[in-house]
Amino acid sequence: MKIGAVRGWLIRSDKGKGCFLLIHGWGSNKSDMLRYVDPIVARGYDVVMIDVLGHGQSDSVQKQVSIESFVQTITSTIDYVTERPDVNCKSIYVLGHSMGGIAASIVNAQDSRIHALITDSMPTSLKSISNSMAEKVTVPYMPIGWLFVSWFLLRGGVFLKARKEWRLEKILKNQQSPSLAIHSMQDKKVPVSNVEVLKNGSNFKQVIKVETKGHHNCVKDPFFWNYVFQFIDSNKGDIVND
Repeated sequence: MKIGAVRGWLIRSDKGKGCFLLIHGWGSNKSDMLRYVDPIVARGYDVVMIDVLGHGQSDSVQKQVSIESFVQTITSTIDYVTERPDVNCKSIYVLGHSMGGIAASIVNAQDSRIHALITDSMPTSLKSISNSMAEKVTVPYMPIGWLFVSWFLLRGGVFLKARKEWRLEKILKNQQSPSLAIHSMQDKKVPVSNVEVLKNGSNFKQVIKVETKGHHNCVKDPFFWNYVFQFIDSNKGDIVND
């Protein structure tokens, strides 16, 4: 099935210890993920930053962007990385922000090529997914914005996929590779209550709450990268579901 061209950047490190895929959120693009790059490269990992289908410079073949667009993009990017002899595909890590995190969780529930997953400010319910999408809505969210986003989700197949094929409660319990969730306690778009679901109803190995403000600022926490790299180092070679 043709999904269109996915465009992005490959940033090389000196050591090639592994490869990080950075997945942006809904309505965003790869440039917004630049805030993560320097510490990853400095640690010796290559970085692949892509525009999800329907975003940025990537093609938009489907009439409507959906969670499926994110999943297809992540899977095809992993395919691309594993085919490059100059990239260390033996250690592939995915860091997804917001909607990029939930899509990466879907992939991690069915694709064993990911060696660890890190989610930043990830929604874990359809209500939170709609809230994370509502940033571009300029009308009052209640009630008009909610109706608009709900229609957008229905048209994009989000509700149907999430309820039938991509049952979030099942996906979050079936991560194949070690998964870490980081979330801001002051995130007003996707409340921190979302990680309570992960703590009590998933097989995420670690959940961390930070004090930074907003939906995009977890990375500003002074210990953010300590959390990420300690998690990776302590879980190398682990597969959650054999």
